[in-house]
Amino acid sequence: MVVLRSVRSSGQGILDFECVSANAHAERWLGREERPLVRQRLLEEAPWVGECGLFAACVRVAVRREPEVVRVARDSSVGPVWMLARVSPWEDGVVVFLEDLTERMASEEALRRDHDLLHAVIESATDAIYVKDVDLRYVLINAATARAFHRAPHEILGRTDQELLGLDIAGPTLSHDREVMAAGFTATYEDSEGGPGSDLIWQTTKGVLRRGDGTVYGLFGISRDVTARRRQEQERNEEARYQERFIGVLGHDLGNPLAAVRLSAATLLAQVSLTPEQRRMAQRIDGSAERMSRLVKQLLDFTRARMAGGIPIHPREVCMAKVCRRIISELEPAHPEHQVHLEVVGESLGVWDEERLGQVLSNLVGNALQHSPRGSTVRVRVASGDPLFQRVEVHNVGPPIPDSLRPRLFAPFHKAEPEPGAPKAQRQGLGLGLYIVSQIVTAHGGWVDVASSVESGTCFAVTLPRVVQASPQELPQARRA
Repeated sequence: MVVLRSVRSSGQGILDFECVSANAHAERWLGREERPLVRQRLLEEAPWVGECGLFAACVRVAVRREPEVVRVARDSSVGPVWMLARVSPWEDGVVVFLEDLTERMASEEALRRDHDLLHAVIESATDAIYVKDVDLRYVLINAATARAFHRAPHEILGRTDQELLGLDIAGPTLSHDREVMAAGFTATYEDSEGGPGSDLIWQTTKGVLRRGDGTVYGLFGISRDVTARRRQEQERNEEARYQERFIGVLGHDLGNPLAAVRLSAATLLAQVSLTPEQRRMAQRIDGSAERMSRLVKQLLDFTRARMAGGIPIHPREVCMAKVCRRIISELEPAHPEHQVHLEVVGESLGVWDEERLGQVLSNLVGNALQHSPRGSTVRVRVASGDPLFQRVEVHNVGPPIPDSLRPRLFAPFHKAEPEPGAPKAQRQGLGLGLYIVSQIVTAHGGWVDVASSVESGTCFAVTLPRVVQASPQELPQARRA
């Protein structure tokens, strides 16, 4: 607080004010910290009061004898200082009460900036953003909302979706609004009904607005037009289904011609009159046809896995060790530079699909032989640590599986690239081997684990339940058999 006495001219006009008394806060806010303000003239000691309007307010109060309240500011070394001045008449002068508003003004300015920034973001957003009151009338919308309705903002504000679109169209939206308002939670909806636009799909997030005491006073919504994205996804899914169907038809239709080729090659090889060159040609034909038959079988298995709900299995009592010996005996002649060692620990009998197990082992052992250094040994271990499960491990040394390949190791049409400097494989498959392995193991109710490192090499471990039920789609056939 500061008390000021008028300093008048000969004509009784007020030239300045002399300070009668002032507390420390008033002297500091007036900028007089080095010496007392008492008995000093206001304009001489604090010239800024004449620039900000405080001196003029004091003159008016002194002349009119009516109090005033003014908000003033002055510059300081730390920035603007804001004050609220309450000026009241006093004898031949005035009394000024000063209140520091600097922090409040800074908060208001920050709030104003935040409000302006938020408003700019909302107006620039391509999503429709809006607020409705408890009667579900629009009270705030952005430009995208107006564009969605193809209306001017003033035609939307204060109206409901039913008034704007009609009950038939707005019904789903109104239902969603009531659900959110009643439950008080935030929810996301996606459909092609209930919103503005023709044949549009909207993805909308809605939630309630609450006061400080928790009462609900409105609802907010953010709607995004996802029509183009959903149609692209639908087209991609349909295209993928067509491709898979084409692969299945192609694989099925190639089976008969390949069978005829193999039969013809077998007939030629049975003739004793063939020259060595003719026999080599017939063997080459038979080998190529046999490899094509394997590829066709993989395509058919891929189609069954993708389109028929999984690969069908026909379980019966099988000796796992016997299956392993058969597969190893088939693969070893084609890889004379490697050895395959089989270790059987414990029981190896179970109820599985023997032909499908042969595919699993053939793929895993074949991959191990292909990726092992020349002269190394591939180890196959059949173990039974749990009476309810059977485990088969296929281990090889050599470069580990790169970390970048592991997430898609069992993906269809995936083929690992050879290591730098390593010879390229002579036979390149379709990249379906490990995918079919995972599908067959899954059809048996089991799983595949993979461990690979520089020190330990690579190990694929298959774990199967001891007894497996037939596929649901195969049960009627089993009963007929």
